[in-house]
Amino acid sequence: MEPTNSTLAVTAEGLVVALAVGLLIGLERGWKERGDPVGSRVAGFRTFGLIGLAGGLAATLDSGNGVVIAATAIGLAFLLREGFEAQIGATRVVSATTMVAALITFSLGAAAIRTSPLVAASAGVITAFILWLRTPMHRLLDLIEERELSAFLRLLLISIVVLPVVPAEQLGPYGVINPREIWLLVVLISGLGFIGYLGVKFLGERGGVGLLALVGGLASSTAVTLSLAQLSRADREHHTAFAGGTSTAWAVMFVRTVIIVAGIRITLLPSLWVPLGAMFAATVIMALLALLRVPEKAPAQLALPNPLDLKSALIFAAVVAGALVLSRMAQEAWGAGGILGFAALAGTVDADAVTVSMSRLGSEQIADHVAARAIVIATMANTAFKGVMATVAGTGAYGRQVLVMSAVTLAVGLVATFAAIATGWL
Repeated sequence: MEPTNSTLAVTAEGLVVALAVGLLIGLERGWKERGDPVGSRVAGFRTFGLIGLAGGLAATLDSGNGVVIAATAIGLAFLLREGFEAQIGATRVVSATTMVAALITFSLGAAAIRTSPLVAASAGVITAFILWLRTPMHRLLDLIEERELSAFLRLLLISIVVLPVVPAEQLGPYGVINPREIWLLVVLISGLGFIGYLGVKFLGERGGVGLLALVGGLASSTAVTLSLAQLSRADREHHTAFAGGTSTAWAVMFVRTVIIVAGIRITLLPSLWVPLGAMFAATVIMALLALLRVPEKAPAQLALPNPLDLKSALIFAAVVAGALVLSRMAQEAWGAGGILGFAALAGTVDADAVTVSMSRLGSEQIADHVAARAIVIATMANTAFKGVMATVAGTGAYGRQVLVMSAVTLAVGLVATFAAIATGWL
């Protein structure tokens, strides 16, 4: 049967994508090995492009049983093996990365024809990016300690192996405790915190106060506040920079709250934009005003707890379960006012737990506007607590600046909250 024009067009598109994917991966490999003598590389920019095109052509010629693709892949592997053995013998450097990348390139070229050009292109971009991450990933591996890797693996073990057998029913008082859902929420919060934790370890003192606080706020804005307060006593010269970093971490807390809500109960977000957005803007402006006044980058090393520590994760799960029950008890006893009062008290200690519990309760258990107000109150209570903590733990100059920042943030939050209530947004 003669191929139609549409079939030829689809095949041509797939071959172009196969070639483009190969050239993209070859660009990364060629750039990484650009210092090697000409002719010493087994596969570079052009070769990878041809490998991708070979995968596409093999898939085009294949009748559907995969024989042509498999035979071509095996022939390519033997050909590459000869070249890499010669390179290893000459350089005494053993690395399978380029050979694996070549085989992936061939597979993506075939996928561009047999599966989808878009899937092949997306996978090609991801492959090139992972290859480019070699130096940052190796640097990060050097920074990770054994206890941190152990904590990470233990949490994965529980979350992936044990979680499927954990009950998924509504248990406990008021039927608000779902063990499986609570643990999934713990993994979400811990994972978000671990990104910030690794970012702080990766940056070290090179990031300066502002950038470290920005990344550290993902892990814990309270821990960042305490760390910077203690640093202000050790380095009194840079108290303004430390205050700016503190405000930066608070700004991240509001973003973190939005991320948590979006992941659990996205219907609450429209009610939260005005108050949380106003407090976020206030903290960002104050952070910039403070950090821009610093003539040079102030060194800082933040001390953050590992958010993947199993003990901490279990405690957080217990706190979330307790918050779910207590919030329902407060609602039963005092109505919506009881929930808001509970949020104010619990938010001083852990705003995340209140955010998770309010988002976790369905609209049939607690109205959207009540849940949203409780989250706003919890974040404001937490901000007030951190302002007091910074004043007590830091130097006088640092404490005064942070106290002013806390007062401004709370004032803006109160005005925005009342305005949102008056206009029906909250």
